[in-house]
Amino acid sequence: MVVEKQCDMTSSKGKVLIVEDQFLAAEFLRIWVEAYGFQVCGVAKSASRAVELASQHWPDYVLMDMRLEGDRDGVDAALEISQTQHPRFIYCTGSSEPSTMKRIAEDHPFEILIKPINHEDLGEALLRA
Repeated sequence: MVVEKQCDMTSSKGKVLIVEDQFLAAEFLRIWVEAYGFQVCGVAKSASRAVELASQHWPDYVLMDMRLEGDRDGVDAALEISQTQHPRFIYCTGSSEPSTMKRIAEDHPFEILIKPINHEDLGEALLRA
């Protein structure tokens, strides 16, 4: 399911792009992002879709999963998005092994949250960003 809507920035703290290939995880993130006063401007399951949505909506923040549908991962998507814009990347990943953390560090993320994500940690990360 792809969520696309025009972002009403009059009452929002910023636009958030959610990049997550698991439907329930994406819904959890969407619900809490909106509850904290941010506007979700898209949900992507793949790196290519994330890049496409980022170019359309210019998000202020990107919640980025590491493992995505297709042959590219979250770092691939983040590095491509960063070529044209500079949102704050918050990685939301279930992989905390050293090789994954090293790969994520290539992107210089604002924050890394390890799944299962606590909604309070998510809110604090967004508010700090």
